[in-house]
Amino acid sequence: MRVSNRSMRTSRRGATTVEFAVVSLPLFMFLFGIFEYSRYLFTLQVMENAVREGARYAVVHTLDSTVEADTIARVREHIAGIDMGAFGVPATVTVYAAANDGTNTGGPRDAPFGTFIGVRVQGAYRPVTPGLLMLSDTIALDVRALMGSEAN
Repeated sequence: MRVSNRSMRTSRRGATTVEFAVVSLPLFMFLFGIFEYSRYLFTLQVMENAVREGARYAVVHTLDSTVEADTIARVREHIAGIDMGAFGVPATVTVYAAANDGTNTGGPRDAPFGTFIGVRVQGAYRPVTPGLLMLSDTIALDVRALMGSEAN
């Protein structure tokens, strides 16, 4: 007995749909994982560049009376709203005089020549697809930069 091609085609339609469903879930999880990881790295890189620029600015302008406010404004300018998209709230920016190990020892104007000035940005990164990728709702980001003070 010979089975016609027509009956073979109709019985395969359901199998193709099931195969697509089985293969598409891991595929989409993989693609969203790449997207989320890229977004996280992009946010981290923007924050690192912003704190470095802020530290450079603070080091050069240590003796200015508005060094702290100006440095925070400069960091926020370099962040350019990335923190609002990634964190949902503005990042916390801190400018401080730092010991050799990076601990906060006071305001940036208290950093004499040969010591360090630190800039720190803190926030909680929020993934776009936390449930799909089984991630936590927030990932803590804490980025710091230290540079030697040039105060005279």
